[in-house]
Amino acid sequence: MFSFFKKKPPITVRVKEAEALRYVAGLQTLTSKSTFKKEISALQGAFYEKRDRLLQRSAPSGTMVISYKPDEKGRFSYFVGDLVDTDQQESCFMVVTLEPGDYAYITVDFKVQNDLILSVAKAKLHFFEKWLPNSGYELRGDIESIELYDRRSKIKLPSIELIFPLRKK
Repeated sequence: MFSFFKKKPPITVRVKEAEALRYVAGLQTLTSKSTFKKEISALQGAFYEKRDRLLQRSAPSGTMVISYKPDEKGRFSYFVGDLVDTDQQESCFMVVTLEPGDYAYITVDFKVQNDLILSVAKAKLHFFEKWLPNSGYELRGDIESIELYDRRSKIKLPSIELIFPLRKK
């Protein structure tokens, strides 16, 4: 029997070691699932208005969206910023330092922008429920996940990198 439906490739998790510090400069807000869409939209707008003021943007550049682990009330910090080569930025920006160490990477492919949210959610679910429990790793620090949007997210067959900081158990 022939199938007319193309099977999606399985989600692949790759672990790579980052050997150097990376800096991400941008803006952050505290949000919750109930207010997320409105607050994130406002944060992204504010960041894109100030983006030209970033010092020493990295080449190649990329925008990172960082979600932090929720607190006991379900609130979490959400950060949007660009990769930069220095932590010295104007006071309106917050700088997140990504420490050297192991990071898990999942390439998330999508055809249209509306597919991206569902594809990221599926990849996160796979990572947290299937891969992480049996991996010998645990999350490192307060970051839950990082989404990297670079030149690959703007091509005909776009993708982003979903990244998780790790440490061995």
